[in-house]
Amino acid sequence: MEDRLDDMIIEMAHHLGDTIKADRRFVRYDAAQKAFSADAKLSRMMTEYNAQQAALASVYSKPEVDRELVTAIEGRVNTLYLEITENEVYKEFAESKLELDTLVKAVNDEIYFALTGEAPHAGGCTGDCSSCGAGCTSVPEEHIFD
Repeated sequence: MEDRLDDMIIEMAHHLGDTIKADRRFVRYDAAQKAFSADAKLSRMMTEYNAQQAALASVYSKPEVDRELVTAIEGRVNTLYLEITENEVYKEFAESKLELDTLVKAVNDEIYFALTGEAPHAGGCTGDCSSCGAGCTSVPEEHIFD
């Protein structure tokens, strides 16, 4: 009996996944993700952005911080950040990801409600991500770089 329930739950989850994949939000995200992955210029900028962030962390970890170097690296990081976030391919990816994440969160919240009878995050967002287990879909753009 338990094995049949396990199989049924997995089958229903698979069906739900297929249904979400047919939704316009997933279709939009999938196309945006493919365009994002295929954009060589954007990929180079993202790689450099991450390398510059690592270099900045390395400079800050030294006992004596070279202020000129920090200023130069921070300038480059800020320039790259603006170039990336103003890129149309990136914007479409970020917007479509947020839209899909919002749908998936709503589905997960409904499942949670069905299981417990309690509305998740009933108290609303506190602004402190540690209070809700990072289930929030309003993640700042810079976290998409991670």
